[in-house]
Amino acid sequence: MSEVVQTILLGDPSGRPGNCLQAAVASLLNLDLEDVPHFAESDGEWEAEFEAWVERASYRIDWRGPKDSPPMFGLAFGFTTRSGERHAVVYRDGAMAWDPHPSRDGLTSVLMYLEFWRS
Repeated sequence: MSEVVQTILLGDPSGRPGNCLQAAVASLLNLDLEDVPHFAESDGEWEAEFEAWVERASYRIDWRGPKDSPPMFGLAFGFTTRSGERHAVVYRDGAMAWDPHPSRDGLTSVLMYLEFWRS
């Protein structure tokens, strides 16, 4: 795992959505930020594009609810103290391992987990 910091924050003057998911995926898979799409800028349904990209990267994912066990290798989506907006962080060994936001505040609550598995 690497520690990639998101480069676009919520409220960016350009109007672009934050890229926490892009940075979290890059961190988890040890990739450069530019090697991962900015899924929040998707024209269609970002989830389908995300899953297709993950498959092309030789992984599969399991979407899990907040009451399920945290992933050993994956992501969590939830809320932060900053905005009330959804945010993505990296989970390793069942615990948060990296928050790509510069504050490193993590999540106040989890909405879902994504477990990544090698295909």
